[in-house]
Amino acid sequence: MGREEQAYAHEAQRERAARLATDLIHAHHDDPEAWARLLISAGTGDETTYHFDVYWPTWGKQSRVMVQCVGMDRWTATFVAEPTATAPLG
Repeated sequence: MGREEQAYAHEAQRERAARLATDLIHAHHDDPEAWARLLISAGTGDETTYHFDVYWPTWGKQSRVMVQCVGMDRWTATFVAEPTATAPLG
């Protein structure tokens, strides 16, 4: 696989991980404004772990979701920490 193909494959994996993180939070919490932001990824190829910060604007809360690619097309998405209340600033 060439360099350009590897970059495309990595981007496609990252997009799938983000979609799975978002699907998980929408399935467990009724907040249509919820979204996930990639914090860090580790690993390469078929064994990569993605950590996302997850935000629930309607609730004013945040959490962390871990998405793992474990094999050719086996993915898992789990909450690392349940939502916690955020303290108001000021």
